[in-house]
Amino acid sequence: MRRAIVFFLTLSATLQAVPPVLMLSADGVGSDQFTARSMPKLWALAESGRRGEGLPPFPATTFNGHVTMATGCWPEHHGVVANGYRDPATKTLVPVANRAEDIQREPLWVAATRSGVRTAVFQWVGATGPWQGVTPWRMEAFRLGRPDSEVLALSEAALGEGAGLVMAYLSGTDEEGHLHGPRSLETKAKLARMDRELAPWLQRMQMEYPGLRVILAADHGMAAMHRRIHLPSLLDGIRCDLLTHGGSAYVYLHDPGDAGRARSRLRRAGLQAWTRNQIPARYHLSGNPRVGDLVVLAPEGQWLSKARSSREETDERQGRMGAHAYAPETPSMHTWLILLGAGRGPLGPVPLWDLAPTAASWLDIRWARPPDGQIIP
Repeated sequence: MRRAIVFFLTLSATLQAVPPVLMLSADGVGSDQFTARSMPKLWALAESGRRGEGLPPFPATTFNGHVTMATGCWPEHHGVVANGYRDPATKTLVPVANRAEDIQREPLWVAATRSGVRTAVFQWVGATGPWQGVTPWRMEAFRLGRPDSEVLALSEAALGEGAGLVMAYLSGTDEEGHLHGPRSLETKAKLARMDRELAPWLQRMQMEYPGLRVILAADHGMAAMHRRIHLPSLLDGIRCDLLTHGGSAYVYLHDPGDAGRARSRLRRAGLQAWTRNQIPARYHLSGNPRVGDLVVLAPEGQWLSKARSSREETDERQGRMGAHAYAPETPSMHTWLILLGAGRGPLGPVPLWDLAPTAASWLDIRWARPPDGQIIP
């Protein structure tokens, strides 16, 4: 009798256990690239779940996109306002904002760890060490050249060892899109390779972990480039530091009094330009001093250069068949988005800052401070 009671108690606990959550980001995969023809296996898998479009933050870049997904917050709150920024305290440029200390709001992996959820993070932007003294159960920082198959193997091993939350970065089509263009044969080949590798792996994970919930998203899409705009020429005689992201840029003025003159030149060149406090509220940037004194946005298909030497110009042109960093309302910036294990049917457009609150709600994760995003219905 006692054995029977223990058995039923164990079975009841197993049935009541919260299924794990897997969040995968495939860098640079746009919603327009994900079709039944380009990725038939994943498209069929998405038919059993929910398919939508991810709306990136502005500017639509890798680092702020991933930190937005991880924190559920707008860039003005989480502080990674692009791939880089100028530190307002030291006035020094931080060209690569990929460190834990760059993040100003609590990442999901920290909230999960504090809430008692065994968490594994592989290659995610900002997952480079403790955040305010908290480190997840397992963490591996980004390593250039690591194949996706290795990241999937790490994720599978973590699930097998009882991880409740796994977050992992996959290479996606970002490199192919930059080097050859978003519609190139190389990009199409990478989509097909992802389809062959990822779809059966996800199906196997679903079979091995009943109730597994999957969020498959990306940080931004990609647009084909047609024209280069050289900002140092436009701003000649105006002392400033420049950070360009592709289709947008930050201008950090040495003399704030030059703002009007600089904006006039940029606008005459066909660019949009705002001072920090005039940025449209929908972009959620104006509240952070890491944002440039001026924010510049080019028309889609045009990219902004900051090169001040022939060598810098050569380096910039490498990988400019495609670019991103445009505004979230630009269709080519929208990302693919698939949810598995969370119902069926269309999702429509979903801001990327809604993903972390949704994953947190599934795992009963408690935030130290409520994020900006909402739980996906």
